[in-house]
Amino acid sequence: MNSFQTFNQTRKRLKQRASWYSLLVVVMLFGFFLEAYMHNFNLVYITLFFVFGLAMSASPLGILNIGNTQVTLKSCERLFAHEKSHCYFLCHNPNTFESYALELHCMGNNTAIKQIGSQKSVTIKVPILAKKRGEFEINNCTLESLFPLYTIHFILPLTYSEKRTTYPQPKGITLQEYLAKRKTSFGDEQDFDGIRQANEAHNLARIHWPSVAKGESAIKIFDHELPQDALNFDFFTAAKEDEARLSQLTLWTLECEQKGLDFNIVLPHEILYSKRMQVDEILTKLALY
Repeated sequence: MNSFQTFNQTRKRLKQRASWYSLLVVVMLFGFFLEAYMHNFNLVYITLFFVFGLAMSASPLGILNIGNTQVTLKSCERLFAHEKSHCYFLCHNPNTFESYALELHCMGNNTAIKQIGSQKSVTIKVPILAKKRGEFEINNCTLESLFPLYTIHFILPLTYSEKRTTYPQPKGITLQEYLAKRKTSFGDEQDFDGIRQANEAHNLARIHWPSVAKGESAIKIFDHELPQDALNFDFFTAAKEDEARLSQLTLWTLECEQKGLDFNIVLPHEILYSKRMQVDEILTKLALY
């Protein structure tokens, strides 16, 4: 009795829809019935009842296969607008038997799960593409299966909904280009700072021609070094429009994190210090600006 109640509760969690294969089964049953009625062949009767019994067993087998599967959102990579990232879902099979032919449908992507062992878990990587920065809600996910005969489409709705922050798309000029541009704006007195001896292996595009004009016996080129002090990025001078400014600041933030540089971002109403805040906190501020 308890087993029947448990099975009934599991069944109520699922949505069931007939597939195109169920129409094929109906046609087969009708054909076998006519054949048996017209010719009275025992073999046809046996085949008819075998196909009918097989079709009837598809529903309980499919319910047991998918009904108890548990799906939770494990983690997500950093989400950036207009760029593909990934979220990781944990699928757990609490049954004493294996589950087969499952498919996770989430945010417009379908990911196949061939098999989950008895009382085992698998991690599913799902691609995510956010269309804009800000809060991104992960919802409307379902676990689906056509096991065992593809005659019934079983759908297990995942009712949870979680939010993740989508950061601005990292786009603009690189940090190296920004530093080179800032260095050339200091004037003629600084024009010969930060250069070193050149050799034949250097590209001619990097030759420091003012040194050649001075009649130096050795040709020199710039040797750009990373700044020792914290970099200051201003919101209004980063680009011409707000979205472009946020994208540019995001790109510089990621590059500074990669190079291990300290930086400050001057926003209209606050200043973000990398020494006081985590990079994800700074990116969140930019995302929700």
